[in-house]
Amino acid sequence: MITKILVGVDGSENSKKVLDKALEIAEKFSASVLILNVFQPPPEFEFNLNMYQQGSGQTQTMTGYQPIIKEFQKIHEAILSKAIERATKLYPALKITSELKEGNASTQIVETAKNGEFDLIVIGHRGDSEFKELFLGSTSERVAHSARCSVLITK
Repeated sequence: MITKILVGVDGSENSKKVLDKALEIAEKFSASVLILNVFQPPPEFEFNLNMYQQGSGQTQTMTGYQPIIKEFQKIHEAILSKAIERATKLYPALKITSELKEGNASTQIVETAKNGEFDLIVIGHRGDSEFKELFLGSTSERVAHSARCSVLITK
């Protein structure tokens, strides 16, 4: 029985299809839906944050990044806002919530699903090419391999 569905969205056209599929399944099972977006700062921001936390004197550099990071967060909040608006408009009877997390997307999706005892994760298939995915892996592949619950990967 499916009672709790986690759906990962990233603001792409494909993530609208992913959301629609998750909502369709939720309606059939009267399940609740958590719409999750994960914000991951570019590696250069994380590098400087680590240097700052280690006390290397990079305070000015890190402070300079804060407005940029805040802008990225606003973009991700807008993605969630649009997704929740779409979901509640299409399926007003469903219990729909949203959450913004920061960090590695696959790790955050898997941890959120585990901690929230979700029955199903619905995510999109991503990657520029099969060749790239073969060597780098994709968020969907990492989630599928690591999650304790069922994972539906949609195209």
